Amino acid sequence: MCRAEWSHLPEDVRPLAALGNEERIRHIRAKRWVDYPHADRVLRRLNEIYVQPRSERMENMLLIGQSGMGKTTLVRKFERTHTVRLENNGTCRLHPIVVMLMPHDPTGPRFFSQLLKAIGVPAIDNFETTAPRESTVLRVLTEVQAKVIVIDELNSVLAGTARQQRLFLQLLRWLSNELRVALIGIGVPETRHALLSDDQLRNRFMNLELPTWENGDDFSHFVTRLVWSLPLREPSPVDSRRLMQMLVGRTGGITLGTCKAIERAAIRAIRSGTERLDYQAFEHEEVWDGIEAPVIMGGHRRKSRRG
Repeated sequence: MCRAEWSHLPEDVRPLAALGNEERIRHIRAKRWVDYPHADRVLRRLNEIYVQPRSERMENMLLIGQSGMGKTTLVRKFERTHTVRLENNGTCRLHPIVVMLMPHDPTGPRFFSQLLKAIGVPAIDNFETTAPRESTVLRVLTEVQAKVIVIDELNSVLAGTARQQRLFLQLLRWLSNELRVALIGIGVPETRHALLSDDQLRNRFMNLELPTWENGDDFSHFVTRLVWSLPLREPSPVDSRRLMQMLVGRTGGITLGTCKAIERAAIRAIRSGTERLDYQAFEHEEVWDGIEAPVIMGGHRRKSRRG
């Protein structure tokens, strides 16, 4: 039975407040989805890419943002939305969206191996002698009816030589043309440079950026909704400008750092018995261990201890 004073929580969270401390802490540490305007915008654009009819010139997307902004989380949500399953046992039958991790070595065989792994094809033990062939990749992607290929950490292509980068971009263009699939690249802002050398690819990619947070209404609403999802037994006054400025300043507006700080502060609030989050809850240094605001200096990303 939920106590009346837990009315500050959404109805679906109130039963969780009745649980013991460790059970509530496990819930706090679990992954959760919180809607916010930038995420909704990205998901709309991803769906536009998905529903476009197959053609010889597919529209592609480059989703960029600082590390920790939730790009991969958004893509996984997009993937789940369009997962096709069998009715009898829930096993995946088709794979309309393939989400793969860009290999650190930007070569065709390594890329194809990662692509097949993302679909569920067993890993290759002896890669040097049994690297996947183009015909195999095309056949498998056709069988699973792939419509969109998402390449996470696309910026890894920049680790290759100029020749490797050129050959890899040609491979992407060939794959898109051959199968008439859309490509979605995910990476940090420097990923743009990977496409500049290929005029045809650059003209086919729409750039979409997931910006870092600024102290404003959108950020305040995001923090408030996140805190509402936590089973704390007392109301948490987290909408003050002073607290919002602290969170933006010390995390650099990075989503991951913000969520981690709120998670740690909430766990501390349960263990200390205060059961609420306010400005004072974030003054403890243990909340900020390892959380640093990224600072762009001289074209290089560095970090500062304090925001």
